[in-house]
Amino acid sequence: MLPRVSLALPVYNGEKFIGDAIRSILDQDYKDFELIITDNASTDGTGRICAEFAQSDGRIRYVRNERNLGAGPNFNRGFDLSSGEFFKWCACDDCLSPDFIGACVRALEMDQDAVLAYGMTRSIDEDGRLIPLVGSMMTDMGDDTPPRRFRKVIAEVGTCYEVFGVFRREALKKSALHRFYYGSDRALIAEMALLGRFLHVPDVVFYNREHANRSINIVDKKARVFWHNTDAKSTRALEHWKLLKQLIETAVRHRQVVPLSKTLPSLFAWATTPLQLSRYALEVIGLVVPSAQGWLRQMGWSVLQTLRKTG
Repeated sequence: MLPRVSLALPVYNGEKFIGDAIRSILDQDYKDFELIITDNASTDGTGRICAEFAQSDGRIRYVRNERNLGAGPNFNRGFDLSSGEFFKWCACDDCLSPDFIGACVRALEMDQDAVLAYGMTRSIDEDGRLIPLVGSMMTDMGDDTPPRRFRKVIAEVGTCYEVFGVFRREALKKSALHRFYYGSDRALIAEMALLGRFLHVPDVVFYNREHANRSINIVDKKARVFWHNTDAKSTRALEHWKLLKQLIETAVRHRQVVPLSKTLPSLFAWATTPLQLSRYALEVIGLVVPSAQGWLRQMGWSVLQTLRKTG
């Protein structure tokens, strides 16, 4: 019999925290799930740890890729191997409250128009102690219309913690999943916003671990390119241009669900804000004069912070 929920845990060299991550999944009060671990050819002890868990629990399937595909393809591989009615991505360094999966599944069962249920995010340090939230969560949008949800996501979503919520699999199948550039999870959340309602389940917790090796702490954009896709043919990140392109493609692809007259104006308004225009300009300058991009970005942030303080 197929499991009700599929959990996909992509990992590369995650031996330090993956044991805690797996244990928090096995400790869930909801038991009807499969856990698919896709290992990007780790060179540390990750494989041994995962294999031991798989031997002790038949719900765990450990899949080792022949080579490191990069984070984006590995996230999608977990979805491709899944079979459950509901689907959730997990991270090798994060943990869940014991009621997370069950509460999110019940919320989706009670609202057939919803495509995503997610909990409260709290940050923890390397030792699992609570620290102030790193990043931000989006505002609740359960009762918003599809155009309003789309507008809120592109304007407000920052750290994309919501991508680690529980999705309705049939809805997620209609999306582009993770594209192979850093930040594509924001476009994925925006696409899901067009396809259905989001449910915030505030009583359950997603514990996001802050540590030096998190992808969010990779400052070098060239390094982020290959972290996300090892087959990338260029070191030119152009992350903000790629995000804009994907958001436009998303609006066009789902125009029968939400007319372009409801999505493109929101995209234009967001893309022409001073912050976004400066990002596009910096990426273009980085193509022409790579050495200038760093100090220009630093100067731009200094000016922006000054304007916020005086405004």
